[in-house]
Amino acid sequence: MQSTPSHVIIAGLGPFAELLGVFVLVALFTLLRGQADRRPYFKTWEESWVMLAVAMLSGVIYQRLTDPTSVLYPGTAFSTWLFAFGYMAFKFLAFASLIAGVRLLTAGDRNRLLIKAAVPAALALSLIADTRDGLIGSLTLYHGPVAVLTYAFAAVLVTRLPNSRHSLGSRIAQLVLIALTALWAALIAFHLAARVQSVVAAMPWFVRTERYAFFLDLGLQLALGYAMVRLLFEDAKREADDMRAQLTLLQDRERLADLYDVPTSLLNRRAYDAAVGLEFANASFGSVLLVRLDNAGGALGASDADAMFVDFAKMLDNAVRSHDRVFRWSEREFLVVMPRATPDVAQARMNFLIGRAAPFAVAGQREFVRAGAALSVAAFTGAEDLGAAVLTLSPIRPS
Repeated sequence: MQSTPSHVIIAGLGPFAELLGVFVLVALFTLLRGQADRRPYFKTWEESWVMLAVAMLSGVIYQRLTDPTSVLYPGTAFSTWLFAFGYMAFKFLAFASLIAGVRLLTAGDRNRLLIKAAVPAALALSLIADTRDGLIGSLTLYHGPVAVLTYAFAAVLVTRLPNSRHSLGSRIAQLVLIALTALWAALIAFHLAARVQSVVAAMPWFVRTERYAFFLDLGLQLALGYAMVRLLFEDAKREADDMRAQLTLLQDRERLADLYDVPTSLLNRRAYDAAVGLEFANASFGSVLLVRLDNAGGALGASDADAMFVDFAKMLDNAVRSHDRVFRWSEREFLVVMPRATPDVAQARMNFLIGRAAPFAVAGQREFVRAGAALSVAAFTGAEDLGAAVLTLSPIRPS
């Protein structure tokens, strides 16, 4: 009886090894879920690992259905196709969730179109794919190009981050995504060469790359998981540093009195020019808003208008998020810096706060006066263009 070569046994364990490794990543990301309550990108990445785990489980079953040494043998044509479809469908969902998480991290984009298109795309491919031999590698020609596009696009998004937002975690993620792109491109090239019976497919290094591809992919996936966790902790550290800087700023308020506006107790324009309180915003994307009270004058006297302005300033300062910053910009204007908020989200949030502002009681008048405001909003991607975003805000004239 001829024994099975050891390299064949090791290569055959590849899908099982990757399945086990991805389950470990799912467990790790589940344990860290409490650290990611306010970080939707990390939750989306957790979904990506779950989808990849289900895909690998489907792929292992798919392969065992046609293996005579398996207890699942023989599988029917339908069951083999079904698990091949499940493998590609959940892989596509994993790819779409990976991109969605990267887009949330880089720009706060919540578009889930790719996730909605993943299953129909996998169904279309599974109908034209040859699923009869039961080998996961044979499906590379069908779903491999999607993997290459996914990892390449994610690498481009991370690479395009401004220098102020790059960190060790983002650098590791960038390198791993590039390596995954190269690995999947090499696998596609190998299977194309094998299909046309090219001598290139017989080259020893090329054969070993395909043979141990699951182990290579597992190593890179673990490295990508590490980069994601590091990005989470770097993000948490920036928020903690931002809170400590804010507390220090409040404690040194008397020493830094020239950075505060006396009537409203807000940071003033001089503080903005010195980047006081903007450490977190400089390491993130976000939006800036210019807010002007449009009915603080007119029918109101000067003293009443000033009192309404002060009341509105206190409401604004108390209602914004802990890492948002409100500056007294001019006589009737505020500048609000909102990290991690896209322009539409920032404007909707500000309109909500303005609508909830308490009516102002005017001495000698029975009716309350409700503050109204005009808004101008612009987006920034990091410290490099925060100042430019402020300059693009449209001047607001009092109504």
